[in-house]
Amino acid sequence: MILTAICVSGFSLLSVAALAADNNYQFDEIAQLNHAQSESADWLQLLTIPNNGQQYFVINKRGQMFLVDDGLKQPHPVLELSDNQSQEPLFIQLTAIELHPNFTLRDQLGYGTFYTAHLETFDKKTTSKRLQERNGELTLKFDAVITEWQFNSVNYQKVDLNTKREILRIAVPEDSVTIKQMSFNPYTQSWDDGFGLLYIALNGQEKWQKPLYSGVVLRINPAKFGFRNFTVPLNNPYIKDSQIKDEIYLLGGHHIRQFIWPDKNSDNILLAHRYKNKFLLSLTDGHNDWREHPPKKIFYQGDTAITDMLAYRGRNLPHLRNKLLLLNQNNQRWFVGSLAAKLSVNQSRPVDHEPQPEWLFSPQQLNTDNEITFSADSNGEVLLLDKTAGVIFQISPKNTAANKPISRNITTEVQTESINRSYIIFIVLIIALLYWLKSNKFSAKAVVRKQFAHIELSESKQQIGLYHRHQSTTETIIDIANIICCEVALNEQVVNTVNQQAEQGFNHQKEQFLRDTFAKEQVNKMIDGKVRQVSLSITDTHKKSFTVCLYMRKGSDRITKKSYTLVIDELIDWCWLIAEKINAGATEQRKKKPIITITSADVAKKNQNKMPLHSQAAAIRPATHAVEKSSLSSAAPLAKEQPSEKETNQRGDVNNRNHNSTTVDTELVNALEKLVNLKQQGFLTQEEFTKAKEKLLQNLFDQ
Repeated sequence: MILTAICVSGFSLLSVAALAADNNYQFDEIAQLNHAQSESADWLQLLTIPNNGQQYFVINKRGQMFLVDDGLKQPHPVLELSDNQSQEPLFIQLTAIELHPNFTLRDQLGYGTFYTAHLETFDKKTTSKRLQERNGELTLKFDAVITEWQFNSVNYQKVDLNTKREILRIAVPEDSVTIKQMSFNPYTQSWDDGFGLLYIALNGQEKWQKPLYSGVVLRINPAKFGFRNFTVPLNNPYIKDSQIKDEIYLLGGHHIRQFIWPDKNSDNILLAHRYKNKFLLSLTDGHNDWREHPPKKIFYQGDTAITDMLAYRGRNLPHLRNKLLLLNQNNQRWFVGSLAAKLSVNQSRPVDHEPQPEWLFSPQQLNTDNEITFSADSNGEVLLLDKTAGVIFQISPKNTAANKPISRNITTEVQTESINRSYIIFIVLIIALLYWLKSNKFSAKAVVRKQFAHIELSESKQQIGLYHRHQSTTETIIDIANIICCEVALNEQVVNTVNQQAEQGFNHQKEQFLRDTFAKEQVNKMIDGKVRQVSLSITDTHKKSFTVCLYMRKGSDRITKKSYTLVIDELIDWCWLIAEKINAGATEQRKKKPIITITSADVAKKNQNKMPLHSQAAAIRPATHAVEKSSLSSAAPLAKEQPSEKETNQRGDVNNRNHNSTTVDTELVNALEKLVNLKQQGFLTQEEFTKAKEKLLQNLFDQ
């Protein structure tokens, strides 16, 4: 969120009113915060959830965080920060909040993650490492603390308290030295070097003769690295200066209120601060020490306090595009002014003109005694938060169509309206029909696109990589040691689980059960609309789940590339591998796979399967007829006749070399499936089908 208010002197109230009237704005209330559970909440900051223009997070100084949804009548509480603090140290107030750049991006580091900054009393018993200046004359009474949190669901209804992680603790001399703002550069992308760096504004005063308390902006990477809760970028400007903390990005800003990135093509920030009784908007690249030398790149300078600014990036107000908006109070009225000058790091002197007035608000709209701040929605449009009254407003262009004279005949207008209504209804019905057809026809493909489609083991055999469909690069990498659970699902029903609990490893009995389960499923006929899905779900130590759709077939259409048999073999390999890594004590030693050679009979059988169905049926009939001519009464005694010991041993040796029970089961299922298919399509009569099945079973028993 971007916060500030600027008081600009020298405006004429009449000219302000005239210009505000010319701009024709709409001032709409979009949310009321002060309900029974949050009266006099002392609201602090408003944040819009990215990619969702109807949901917001709002916090108050008491440490409460609420979800504001247009579909809900009241704000929904998601975090009570004071309830998560022990009696000592004593929680004082919440001061800032910020969302991770990947907050809404699934399967990305930072998904559902946000950061809070609060002030608490200094406690010597706290074992956490502090960032502080040491001086015998300096008494440190408070700690400014930054904490990381994560939501436990995609609808942001509740924060997972188990994810609480302290990032940074700064010891400060008094409660006026607080963290005013935390922000990530909104213009950096995941492939940029500066992506994920957190900028922290710690306001200070000139009287504190220590760098950390002089009014600084710190820059860190809040991601955990080994035993460190955060890391310091190697290009921080003072990392080689032993007298200045490595985390510091800018020095000597004195009383800092806010900073923004005015240009998406530059890393320079625009800082709103009070410096030696002057209120400045200063441009900086972070390599500035203003403790002794004043800022040189001043964008704007005034004699009254600077408390709020907003770089407008929306589209509903094109005349304000890329301008800097300033919230000002003059003559007991709130109004918004704009600066059109281009923000540049080459700015050598302040702009020589005053902000141009844009909107004037009546006391009924915004009470002069209330505290007001700027914000922006997900589209960059202007929001105002009345922190005292607890109301969120939006500013938008006024619809002036109602003020235009009516020049059309009433009857013609009614007819046109009726035609338009019928046309809209027709379009809606067409869209609904297309959506229904698409959802029923391509729902299986949508599942494959949404989930991961391929899993791969690294060369070190310590990590696995997950790929989305049609991707050649790894989307997500997981350390096998960080896996806590692995589930195998057939048609969304879990059929095997491997985790770290006792008896939840893997063994040959479980492997055989899996193979039998998948073999039974393969016999079932795939009628139109029936879905056959095989998936592997992995959960890591952060309780994040990753689902890989290994096989998907709907009716006669197989959506994934690999065959059903190959997928089952690979799935069982993954169960053995993961079980050996995460639960070796409950996992058996896996037997080596038998080497199966391809015989001439296998080649003939494979060629036969490629033959047309009528040819396959013709090849089956002579065998069944031969059985018919023979004496059926002699077949039973032959089946019951006990072979000699020598024959038994020879037969056992052959079976051990060439077949195992799994191979026999698979061959039986495939052969029976082919016979059923031939019968259903009319190539075999019921009698021929029965005799062929008897002969098939007899041959398998004789092997």
